[in-house]
Amino acid sequence: MIRPVHVATILVMSCVGTVYAADLSPVPEPVGVGQPDNMSLFGTGWYIRGDFGYSVWQGPSGSYDGTPFTHLSVADFPTLGMGVGYKITNWFRADVTADYQFSGSVHANYFDQLGNLNTDQTRLGGWAFLANGYVDLGTWSGVTPYVGGGIGYAFTEVSKILNEQFAPLGNGNFAVITDPTTGLPLFNAFPTRTTGGFAWALMAGASVTVAPSLKIDFGYRYLDIADARLASDNFGVAPKLKSLGSHQFRVGVRYMFDE
Repeated sequence: MIRPVHVATILVMSCVGTVYAADLSPVPEPVGVGQPDNMSLFGTGWYIRGDFGYSVWQGPSGSYDGTPFTHLSVADFPTLGMGVGYKITNWFRADVTADYQFSGSVHANYFDQLGNLNTDQTRLGGWAFLANGYVDLGTWSGVTPYVGGGIGYAFTEVSKILNEQFAPLGNGNFAVITDPTTGLPLFNAFPTRTTGGFAWALMAGASVTVAPSLKIDFGYRYLDIADARLASDNFGVAPKLKSLGSHQFRVGVRYMFDE
């Protein structure tokens, strides 16, 4: 026979078991705190670039003491560049670049104050530092055409000059000036000279996406740099090289940090 005291005991034990079971239930995990995103700390839109190109001179000119050279030839040259930039919007980006222009041979002929014909052999190269802006014109099948422009500063180096002189004979011909001691042709050597000045550029091309964050850039750039000066000669005159513009055909790689 079940007595009231037994019923009460069963009820109490049931409640205790329920409370004990509740205590053993899994504790809810705390709400996780988001981990810092390293990319968000670095910023979005950043990229680095590297470029290789080949430059063709537009047609530089030269002068000696205000008189144009009778002949000037400047060899075309390769370029190597690097830079860092930021994609501001889907349509606009900007970067700063440094390009090394490998030296190319220069041959120049001109007349000095004595009427002697001078021939100079040297090399021309240097650096160009530009701040650039580009407008991306949309993307079709991974291809993004663009146009752009840049301004900056360029250092132009004219290497050591080897100078030879020819005296007029009066009949339209010239005779090489020789060393009176050795009888050999007389050569003058003038030192390297570096000049700097304003530079500007116009660009157009297209980039091709070849992998996530990686683009290949095919571009054209017209680069105009300030006039250059050769070292001063024995008369204290420094021949000038002017209109130093070049057509550059470039291939580059651009790595986007957050694409």
